[in-house]
This record gives sequence, C-alpha cells and structure tokens, in this order.
Amino acid sequence: MSQSLTWVEVKRSAINYNIKQFRQLIGKKALLMPVLKSNAYGHGFLEVTQICNNNPNVDRVCVVNLDEALELIKHKITKPILILSFYDFNEEKLKVAIKNKIIFPIYDPKQVKTLNTIASQLKQIVKVHLEIDTGASRTGILPEQTLAFVNQLKHYPHLILEGIWSHFASSEEDAHYTNYQLNRFKQTIHDLDKADIQIPIKHMACSASSILYPQSIFNGIRLGVSLYGLYPAPKTKTKIQLKPALSWYTTIIQVKDLPTHTKIGYGGTYTTTRRTKLAIIPIGYWDGYDRKLSNQGEVIIHDQKCPIRGRICMNLTIVDVTRIKNVKIGDKVILIGKSKNQKITVEDLAKWQNTINDETLTRINPSIKRKVI
Repeated sequence: MSQSLTWVEVKRSAINYNIKQFRQLIGKKALLMPVLKSNAYGHGFLEVTQICNNNPNVDRVCVVNLDEALELIKHKITKPILILSFYDFNEEKLKVAIKNKIIFPIYDPKQVKTLNTIASQLKQIVKVHLEIDTGASRTGILPEQTLAFVNQLKHYPHLILEGIWSHFASSEEDAHYTNYQLNRFKQTIHDLDKADIQIPIKHMACSASSILYPQSIFNGIRLGVSLYGLYPAPKTKTKIQLKPALSWYTTIIQVKDLPTHTKIGYGGTYTTTRRTKLAIIPIGYWDGYDRKLSNQGEVIIHDQKCPIRGRICMNLTIVDVTRIKNVKIGDKVILIGKSKNQKITVEDLAKWQNTINDETLTRINPSIKRKVI
C-alpha cells in the first residue's frame, strides 16, 4: 500500500452535522458522548477526536480501553474521556490516567481495589461507571448483583460512583428484547433508589436506541456508528437525516488488454468472455478491502461502475474497464464515495461482503492516510 496512491477522506462538516442532529434529538441536558474506539470506526482516531473536541455539542468522548485513553491524553484532548470496555493493571499507565481524570468502567472487584489503591497513593479521586449486564452477556455485572457491589464501594473512598450504564444487544432489530433489557436496567435503578443510592449519570442508548427508543436516553447517549453518518437499521432512515463522513480512494497503477478465454487472478476464478481491458489498483485485503469482494464488488472510474474480476489479492485488485475510454495510469478510483452520477456506499460493500457497515469501516487499514476535508 502506498499512502500517496490510496487514501481516505473524512468530512469534518458531516461529523459536525451528525452531532448536531443528535443534539437536537436528545435535547440540551443529556450528555452526548461520541464513541471513538477502533480508529473511530475506521475514520481516523485522532482526526475524529479533534473534530469532537472542538464541537461544543460534545460533552465527553468514549474509547474502548486504557491505551486509547492514554493516546488522547498525549495529544492533549480536553473533553472528559470515558473508557468503555477494558484496561490492564499496569501501575504506571493507571497513574497517568488517574492524574488526567480518565473515567473508568467497573464490573469486577479487582478493578475497584486496584483503582482505589493507586488513587490513594496519588491522593486523587477517580470517577467510575458501573456496567450492568442486562442481556448482552459481555462485560458487566448482573442486575441482581448490583446492590451488593455498590455497597462494597463504600469501603473505597477514592472512588466516586458517577455513572451506571448498560449496553443493548439488539436495539437495531428486536423490540421485545430491547424492552426487556430496558426494563431490567430501570428496575436496577429503582432498587438502588429504594436503598437511597442515587447515581448521577445513567446511560444505555447507542445510535439505534437513541433514535428508536427515546425512553432509553436517560441522561446520556453513546453515539457510535451514526456519528459517522451511517444508519444503524433501515427503519431509522425515516427518523433522522445523517451525512456519511468517509470516502475511500485509490489510483490505477496499470492498464492492460487481455484476449478472450483468459483466466484472471489467483485460482483463475474469472475467465474473460471477450477482449477485455483491465485496470490494476493497489488495494487488497491487507488494506481492508475484503476478499469477499472478489467477483462481487464494483468501483467507480470516470463516473462509471466497473466490476472486480478474479480474487482480491493481498495488495492488488483487478477491475474490468473495457467500457471506459481513455482510461490510464494515475486515474482516480472510488472505492467508497460518489462521482457525478454514481455512488458506492459502505452499505454496498457490507452487502457484498455479507457483513455490517461497522465491520467494513473498522477494517480499513489504520496505516492508510486519513485526510480531514
């Protein structure tokens, strides 16, 4: 992969537009917390974080782990940073994070003890958010364990239980299960209230549930895939307007003519049925251009869609450009994005790959240059 030949463009205006749409949706009081994990869903971790950091509608930013949080500290991000999933118990890393007011998730006694011990040494207070597993069966404690867990926190004076939260498993598609999870979370909060335990921040909503289940917003949302202009489910498209932020481009490195009955690519999975002009582009599954696109996907060249022929290689892809006049080395190729009359969306790639748009984007190789425009 050559950074000069292949690049990703991210529209600042689209990210800011999507944030504004969700601010209008959730109101002024609820916390709006963009999720920047996994290289900002493939859009560029630091690039998108800087956009969010400069946006007054953003209250906090969310990352997946301690290393991502430390990266943001290093680059002087000023919005509060909430870790969502996991962190190791490296003392030096934790000291840096605690000194810089990182907010930690808790769901295990060892986390509580470790954070409190280090915070005590530093004479600091750590804000923590208790994760409740209401049905995703990932990280988090079960609702029936919550009261006992919270009561134990009284023995750890350097921790402040600022938040309680959970994560939906199927808010894009399963209303019954979503309501089941929502009711479990509400009941957990009710049980804490009865025990005279009030936790200031409650958050459960992702992109889909923010749109489809207003009652899930509580006083904060974690804005994931829709931050980037993608709809989490078809039924959300009529309820909010979003703008895709990412386009992906590469460049033709060779054009060649082949005779009829010529096999193309590894395994010879495509055979020409006529004289065929091919363009070779420097993109492959190493770059995140999935092998499942072999003989399935299309690209745009000269405002025309061109089919992929043969198998996607590690670093190269072969495209049929027979119908295009004057095609040459150096011509721009659109992998995701639009020309004057054509477009290829993330959803198109996801459909060809039989996967979801999140995976399609997060697998774009992080070493490919991201340009904010």
